[in-house]
This record gives sequence, C-alpha cells and structure tokens, in this order.
Amino acid sequence: MDEYQARFLDGQSPFTLFLILILLILGTERDVETYLENAKNFILETRRAMENVRNGYEGMQANIQSFHAKLLDLQKK
Repeated sequence: MDEYQARFLDGQSPFTLFLILILLILGTERDVETYLENAKNFILETRRAMENVRNGYEGMQANIQSFHAKLLDLQKK
C-alpha cells in the first residue's frame, strides 16, 4: 500500500470519519434503500434541471448572436 492509499485509511482523516458516519447511519436505518433511491432521484432531477438551464442559456446566446448579426447587416445597408 502506498502513501496515498494509507492517507485515506488514517483514523483522523475527515474522509474516513465521514465514511464511518455514513456507514453507521446506513446500518441503523431500516429503509435505507428508500432513502438512497430518493437521494438518487433528487440528484438525477437536479442534473436534468441543470442541463435544461444550460441548454436554455446556450439557445438564448445563439439567438442574441443571430440578432446582433442581423442588426449589423441593417446598419450596413
């Protein structure tokens, strides 16, 4: 095991302590699958919403550039 891997197994590492906390919580809950499924759905819907925002922004920017090009054409005439 190299130094990089050993660092994650350190008992004082925040990463290790966080994983232990998560494992303890998961071990004591009866409906863990339900909670994880809800968390997965929330993350997927957030991702989908962010993709829609990005696509909307890109579409708006393309329309603005097209409008700007048409204005420049009108000024040249």
